[in-house]
Amino acid sequence: MILSIFSSLGRLLSGIGSDILIKRLHASRIWCLVTSAAIFAGAQLLALLIQNPNFLFLVSSLTGLAYGALFGVFPSIVADAFGVQGLSLNWGFVIFAPVLSGNVYNLCYGRILDSNGGDTGECGKGLGCYSSAYWVTLASSAAGAVLALWCIGYEARARRQKAALRKGVLARGS
Repeated sequence: MILSIFSSLGRLLSGIGSDILIKRLHASRIWCLVTSAAIFAGAQLLALLIQNPNFLFLVSSLTGLAYGALFGVFPSIVADAFGVQGLSLNWGFVIFAPVLSGNVYNLCYGRILDSNGGDTGECGKGLGCYSSAYWVTLASSAAGAVLALWCIGYEARARRQKAALRKGVLARGS
């Protein structure tokens, strides 16, 4: 329930936030992806640090917020990148990616848990049962943030190049 509530909140905030980025700040919507990756990373850090299970709601809250922010703004980013005409096909490919990567992460988590469970299959190490998995997802969150930052830079360079070309064409046409 916590995950769902915060996912809804993340969707609302990313929609409003991306509009503010575009209309008022003249920045890229992709900053919402950087924010989402940072929130995911924060959730993974909390998961590595929290010893008392009564505080795991914080991990669920941040994870829901990050997922909501990610899936709230991603359709707009896909539409901006590929156009509205092909949105359904392109969004279909984008939304299919978690199916594949989710299975990879599930297998990774399972192997980590199995390696800590010994012959009985039960892990008595507390946080040690899963900590390696949280490091994997923390690294993935960081990689996602780096990739999103690269996309922001690429988008800015393309925009400057297009403006320079337009300026050159206008200068020649005068």
